[in-house]
Amino acid sequence: MASCATISSSEAEAAAAKVDASEISSIKVIAESKGGSLIPITYHSITGLHDNDNAAPHLAASIPLIDFSLLTSHRAEALHQLRKACAEWGFFMLTSHGIPDSLMEELMIKSRQFHDLPLQEKEEFADNDPFAPIRHGTSFCPQAENVHYWRDYLKTLTFPQFNFPHKPPGFREVAYDYSQKIRLVARKLLEGISESLGLESNSIIESTGFDSGLQLFVVNLYPPCPQPHLALGMPSHSDLGLLTLLMQNGIGGLQVKHDGKWVNINTLPNCLIVLLGDQLEVVSNGRYPSVLHRAILNNADTRISVVLSNGPALDKEIGPVVELLEKEKPLFKSMKYRDYFQVKQKTQLSEKSSLDDIRL
Repeated sequence: MASCATISSSEAEAAAAKVDASEISSIKVIAESKGGSLIPITYHSITGLHDNDNAAPHLAASIPLIDFSLLTSHRAEALHQLRKACAEWGFFMLTSHGIPDSLMEELMIKSRQFHDLPLQEKEEFADNDPFAPIRHGTSFCPQAENVHYWRDYLKTLTFPQFNFPHKPPGFREVAYDYSQKIRLVARKLLEGISESLGLESNSIIESTGFDSGLQLFVVNLYPPCPQPHLALGMPSHSDLGLLTLLMQNGIGGLQVKHDGKWVNINTLPNCLIVLLGDQLEVVSNGRYPSVLHRAILNNADTRISVVLSNGPALDKEIGPVVELLEKEKPLFKSMKYRDYFQVKQKTQLSEKSSLDDIRL
């Protein structure tokens, strides 16, 4: 859908006059500036002229699709599908997850309304600390980046304590309901993933302290970009945490890397995308790799994604599950999730660089 919000002429003029991209507080304002046809050079993040041509449409038919209800009705079949999807792709699309369509639709509406608020109404949430409970900002970490990304974000910590903006009206309540339901889905998936590794169903949950683990709730806004062939919404990266569950507003843009090729992910209506995170690669001792993914842009429609990263407890030492080390050597050294989270949130994104730092 095209952007429906308007900004004042003074906001547009001020945004257009800014040269230093590190000082831009909202890419949405830049995108809506009158007459904008070029993007700041510091947003030129596609290194090769034909980078987007490295896509593999023939792989789209092979994208793993898992029916969540099978974990109850046909568990052996579901575990087989989970094992294959996690080992070969590092992600899957999830259907029949039980989260009401109406809740997902309302959350998407409220997410758009938040990003449509005037800048001055969002200033109280300015991102200054990776452990701040509510953060609003742009790009990923502008202070640490040489290249910036065409997105605005809202990041909140919604578990073990729930934090969320009090505006627009109703956003907090809808987000709370959704975040709780996502945790239940993530927990059930982790039980299945544990069993698919030959472990007890509660093995990953207990070894990571999941029941008191961190949940990061992110609402991304990717406005139309005048030069989408030059910029990215997010670069190639893997996620922290164990499982990331994502939904989007029907506008494509997510790509995952599979066999060295980028694959466009166009989801079914009300389907969830499940991405394996770095800590799942660690606890599985490399059997289930976290997936590289990125967000590409277009010049016509605004894309919104709602992303919930479900991770270990902050003070838990995360390493390969002990049972897996009875017959194999550890591939990763242990590290407190708090330390990993802080490093990942304060440095520029670069593929799996943070995970590589703890690889043995």
